[in-house]
Amino acid sequence: MQKFLLCCLSCILAYSVFAQQNITTLQGLPSDSASSVEKKHSPRTAALLSTFIPGSGQIYNGSWWKTPIIYAGFGGIGYGLYFYQDYYKSFKTAYNDYRDPFLEQGLTPPNDTILTVRGQTGYSPSAVQQGRDYYRKYRDLCIIGIGVWYLANILDAYVEAQLFEFDVSDDLTIQWQPAYFSTYGATSAPLPSGVRFSMQF
Repeated sequence: MQKFLLCCLSCILAYSVFAQQNITTLQGLPSDSASSVEKKHSPRTAALLSTFIPGSGQIYNGSWWKTPIIYAGFGGIGYGLYFYQDYYKSFKTAYNDYRDPFLEQGLTPPNDTILTVRGQTGYSPSAVQQGRDYYRKYRDLCIIGIGVWYLANILDAYVEAQLFEFDVSDDLTIQWQPAYFSTYGATSAPLPSGVRFSMQF
């Protein structure tokens, strides 16, 4: 038994020395050689690509299908920005054209005036003012939405690159086998038995 333990210990020590030599050899390689031995997926590269060209980080990660979604989001929010900006300018111009001549003369603009906006008449000054504020609010929200969508595009590329090498396979292996535990030193005690249960991910 002692010879067997010594043999196992010698094998373990030899393996440790061999592994240490391999690590030292890899550390002594030039940077180009070391990178060729082990080249990892870079989250920084994915984030930079999506920063300069939205959607390119997703292509780098292999998720080609996300790129059309990203540009569709930019297109939808961009259209909303154009729409609300256009209406905001119309209501703002109509309200300023009504109010400014009176303010320049130091007079208070009358409230019973009927205004026309985008070819439609029947608006009161207060309605035009509310319309101006309404479209300006959603114009500003669209600007914020474009910024949030842009940052989400970068964050998505970075997180996906972080999880690129993460094992998400459905293979869950469960093994069981009987095991016997030796009572070394006891002469009359019976050998106990047991079951070892292991899960491999």
